[in-house]
Amino acid sequence: MKDIFYIFRFVKPYKTSLFSLLIFLLFYNVLSTALPYLTFTVILDDFLPNHDFKSINFVVMIIVFMVLIMAFIDFLVGYIMSYMGSMITFDIRNYLLRHLEGLSLKFYSDRHSGEILERLNIDVAAIQNILTIEIISLVTNVSKFAFITVAVFYLNPILATPMFIMVMFQSIFVFFATRRMHKDIKETREKESKLIGYLQERITLIKVIQVFVQKKYEEMIHSFRSDAIINQALNIASVRSQLRAITMFLRNFTPLLVLWIGSYLIIIDKMSIGELITMWMYSIQYIWPVFAIVMAVNRFQESIVGVQRVKAYLDEVPEVTEVPNPIKNAAIKGEIEFQNVNFSYEKNKQVLFDMSFKIEAGETIAFVGESGSGKSTITNLIFRFYDPDNGRILLDGKPLTEYSLRLLRKNIGVVFQETDMFVATLRENLAYGATKRVTDEEIMSAVRTTLLEELVNKLPQGLGTMVEEKGKNFSGGEKQRISICRLILRNPNIVIFDEATSALDTQSESMISETMKLVMKKPTSIIIAHRLSTVVDADRIFVFKHGKIVETGDHETLFNDPSSEYSRLWNEQLKKNHPNGHDA
Repeated sequence: MKDIFYIFRFVKPYKTSLFSLLIFLLFYNVLSTALPYLTFTVILDDFLPNHDFKSINFVVMIIVFMVLIMAFIDFLVGYIMSYMGSMITFDIRNYLLRHLEGLSLKFYSDRHSGEILERLNIDVAAIQNILTIEIISLVTNVSKFAFITVAVFYLNPILATPMFIMVMFQSIFVFFATRRMHKDIKETREKESKLIGYLQERITLIKVIQVFVQKKYEEMIHSFRSDAIINQALNIASVRSQLRAITMFLRNFTPLLVLWIGSYLIIIDKMSIGELITMWMYSIQYIWPVFAIVMAVNRFQESIVGVQRVKAYLDEVPEVTEVPNPIKNAAIKGEIEFQNVNFSYEKNKQVLFDMSFKIEAGETIAFVGESGSGKSTITNLIFRFYDPDNGRILLDGKPLTEYSLRLLRKNIGVVFQETDMFVATLRENLAYGATKRVTDEEIMSAVRTTLLEELVNKLPQGLGTMVEEKGKNFSGGEKQRISICRLILRNPNIVIFDEATSALDTQSESMISETMKLVMKKPTSIIIAHRLSTVVDADRIFVFKHGKIVETGDHETLFNDPSSEYSRLWNEQLKKNHPNGHDA
């Protein structure tokens, strides 16, 4: 129950609507409980034997009025529930999304995106069901059950007793059945979550599956994973079927029992015909609230799992946090210093070893080295996606941890090897992340700087052209220039080019390199590169090897030292690009 109370905070903004809803439902149940009594006991027993048709007409008018009020309450309840359901769903999903956005990258590296999306959709919808549909269903049917219980014991305690015993028998059965189901439901949801993640990945990699002719293998894996879910789902279905069978038996048996006992009570003059019909109607209504409660409890068990899964995410604490009262407003110059930094993504797998260096504000620095030497990890640490295990990172002489994450990241621009683009207009993609609202004129100025004007002019809607999923309607070189254009509009004080040209052909690389030079004139610039031809103009080059900086210097100094690691890397690349030994 503590999970339910935890999630109930999302109802607080709508407590007035919820209170109104409960009042309407209670009033509705009072009216529906009174209807059989007015219809049969009052009319058949009080007025019909005396041929008092005038009084019968009056009671009928009251019943019609009550039915109209109940119809109006139905309308209000439907509208309020729809309103609350929509708003609560939005609030929960928005709150969860904001929380997820604040979590560290390690959280995402340890989880599949399919699992996260399922919790944002299916599990949030399950919480909405609890806070609206299931709670309302339980309140409605529990109150109706209570009102009918009072009514039947008031009318005839003798006949009410066996009815109540039937209901208690069912309640005990429900209690133990739902306990059996809860564990299976939770395990099934976890397996379904992993299956969705698996399917999402396979759809994304469908080209790879077709190229390697692995269709049958993937079908086999899907069948294996699905079978485990199906077996558990059948266990749940078996228990539900038992619940339904018991409920349907009681639904049919209880009215028959009432007629049988009631007939005997009429024979011995202990009950009137009107009372018997009223009790018979109550026996039919009596079992329906219990049946609805059973079904609500079943759905409640499923929804509780959703609550627990969402709560598990909301309880996640970011590994990277801000200090109390961080620096939120400061002019960032761009001086970066690493002091004896050690870092590992996982235990016993250290990536950086005693890393120390200093980059002056406005300086252009290049990080080079073999794959896995720790170059890109520097970017993650500067952005504070992760914090070092030991040592300090300083920005303008102050520890990086003293800055607010917003201020820090707002002042850093990055171009990755792969440019991520949104399914939105080109204008929105170019202006994404800009620190101020930019006009089309400002966008086109950046477009011209990055040599994209000809491309934009050729597009059917210009800046208003929709970008396809993953930017499929643009080439690799075009996407990189779009990324640099985005960086110009952001106007950061630190720019990082993380393998920005490694996936491009020679012609595209040359164009991107020229564009990069224009961008790097003012801010502190860091080039992380595999292709050494892109770093020859850097002020200093740091050569990485096995998580350490083994050499530092400009291109000429390092290149002219035949024993240097830089010279070795350069010669290896030259051999790969020109296997016959001829220069380009």
